[in-house]
Amino acid sequence: MKNKSRFFIDLRNYMLILTFFSLWVSTYFKDETENILAYILILSLGILHGTNDIKLIEKESRDKNKKTGKKILYFYLLFIVSGILLFYFIPSIALLIFILFSAYHFGEQHWISRLTKKPIATKLIYMAYGITILGILFLNNDLEVSTVIGNITGIYLFKDVYLYTTIFSFLVFVITSIRLIVNKTIKVNIWEELFYLLLFYIIFQTASLLWAFAIYFIFWHSIPSLVDQVYFLYGNYKKENFIKYLKSSFLYWVISIVGLVILFLIFGNQDRLFLSIFFTSIAAITFPHVWIMAKLNK
Repeated sequence: MKNKSRFFIDLRNYMLILTFFSLWVSTYFKDETENILAYILILSLGILHGTNDIKLIEKESRDKNKKTGKKILYFYLLFIVSGILLFYFIPSIALLIFILFSAYHFGEQHWISRLTKKPIATKLIYMAYGITILGILFLNNDLEVSTVIGNITGIYLFKDVYLYTTIFSFLVFVITSIRLIVNKTIKVNIWEELFYLLLFYIIFQTASLLWAFAIYFIFWHSIPSLVDQVYFLYGNYKKENFIKYLKSSFLYWVISIVGLVILFLIFGNQDRLFLSIFFTSIAAITFPHVWIMAKLNK
């Protein structure tokens, strides 16, 4: 247990170092360079952490039974198809669901290891924390975010929408977290968490939209999620188990990259349109990934 705690303390320290380095990058390089770095990170570690869902389903089916595993796989594929159809026929609803799914998923990943028990209020803190993170990101890049949303849905939002949503979710997060700390439901330093939010605010204000998203998505979500998946699949954090994870993910990762490369070849010369299609594609595979991770976290 001590080794596990030490591992996560070291991981958090590395995440902070990488975050401050990324902040330095955002102050010295142009948006074009930041965006290239962001695509590299998202297409490598970002996509990788979500490509092993099939392996997780297989592990789940072995732990239960093959019939359950097949049922999970069918639901997984149904989620992907449903996501694509939703974005095609009702893009505004699809985007809203995607944002809420992502917010919950970010919050769950950040808080799940800090819980001593799981009352219903933990789901509230997952959602409130995730919406706060996305709200800060959207607030500091409101024009570009509104353009992306407009390209997908035809609806252009004002900055006040991001502002009031962020303030409300932040207050819910603070009140809920204090209540859970008092009830000894979570073990966390609230001042440390507020420091992280302040750090994210500074980064999101300084970096380009894509680079800001990549910093949080990769260093504060994808890497910790990947580590959790390795532990679930193999039972420890040995180097060889991370190599096994990479090998089992490689084929699915290549398929995902090829698909995104095809999209880039078709729409790459239209930056804003490609960014919209890029996030739509990510959303289609995010829906089942969030469902799988929530199921495993139970």
